Amino acid sequence: MKPPLCFCCLVLCLTSLSCERHAELKREIAVLEATLKKDEAATQQYDKDIAALGGKEGLTRLLEQAQIKADQLRPLEFVNAPRERKLSAIETEFAMLKPAAEAFKAAQPK
Repeated sequence: MKPPLCFCCLVLCLTSLSCERHAELKREIAVLEATLKKDEAATQQYDKDIAALGGKEGLTRLLEQAQIKADQLRPLEFVNAPRERKLSAIETEFAMLKPAAEAFKAAQPK
């Protein structure tokens, strides 16, 4: 569009809007501004919370601590394996002796 024609269209559009529409637009703008202020306040609070928890390096520190704990737990997993094998052997032996024990109980006079 040519600039004079564009200017004429803009003037025509602005003059043809009703007053009711202006009030509605002002209300919508007020609602959007209030929402924007709330969002900005929430963003500032999130920034404060992140800074209190260690900043952006907090995630790195948490990952390092998780790795340290995993390294501490790994040897404990190997300690329990022999105990579990011994327990399994004892349970197997009890399973083999159970029928003999029941037969012995049945043979005893009451």
